[in-house]
Amino acid sequence: MVTVKGILLGLVLFFIGSVLYVGNKLRPIEEHKATGISAITAVTVRNPWYWIGLIVALVVGCAIVWFWRRPSVVS
Repeated sequence: MVTVKGILLGLVLFFIGSVLYVGNKLRPIEEHKATGISAITAVTVRNPWYWIGLIVALVVGCAIVWFWRRPSVVS
């Protein structure tokens, strides 16, 4: 169950990061202008750093859940 929660948290982090990343990359385009699908795929699917970001988000999500569920040792 910890793995499932970690993967879901990682996917949520990745989705939020993706929306912010794509919005930041395509922001300089002028208002009321069309953006081609090739520009969006170039920023996302064809970018290897995008996929590395997915792996990092999944690892970070699993790490957060794993550290959160550990019993705290307070003496």
